[in-house]
Amino acid sequence: MKTLKKDEQNYIEGYAAALQDVMRELTGDDLCSKSYDPMTCEDTVMHSYAFDMKDGGRHHDVKDYEDVEEIKRTLLWEVVSNIQSDLYSKKSR
Repeated sequence: MKTLKKDEQNYIEGYAAALQDVMRELTGDDLCSKSYDPMTCEDTVMHSYAFDMKDGGRHHDVKDYEDVEEIKRTLLWEVVSNIQSDLYSKKSR
């Protein structure tokens, strides 16, 4: 993937915000207190304090992803992993 079209940018930003809401409701975690701005997308880069994505940093290059579906899967897996971790730690108590 080389660039994100404007409609793809908007979709990913909305998807990230929805996942953030689910995470907050299920775990109370606010992903770095960035619920108001979990992800901002530009043509060639996605910015996020809330999501680590593949590279674990703040700026995520679009070229690291095959398509929007891979970006969605990466975001979803991160949230699922965090929720599972939270549930496991609560069971351990």
